[in-house]
Amino acid sequence: MPPHLPRLLAPVLLAMLLAFARTAAAGANEAMDPVLDASLKDKKGVVLYVAGQAIPGRVVRMDAETVELTSREFARIVVRRERIDAVAGY
Repeated sequence: MPPHLPRLLAPVLLAMLLAFARTAAAGANEAMDPVLDASLKDKKGVVLYVAGQAIPGRVVRMDAETVELTSREFARIVVRRERIDAVAGY
């Protein structure tokens, strides 16, 4: 193997790894969308799991980057989609 080949392949491999990670994260968000949509349309409760914490509430608004919830304790809870680890619907 030529000595300059590893230096040339490193940036290519890094770019491929970043592209794969971004695609995997987008797929995870798409899997959560049906549960979030059901909460928004049917006014049902959900639990968002973020960094080991459970956040219960009802979805009142969603966009590409955030999910907004309301609960008995808080009028407004805004969570970035990229931070959501899991979603559970009632």
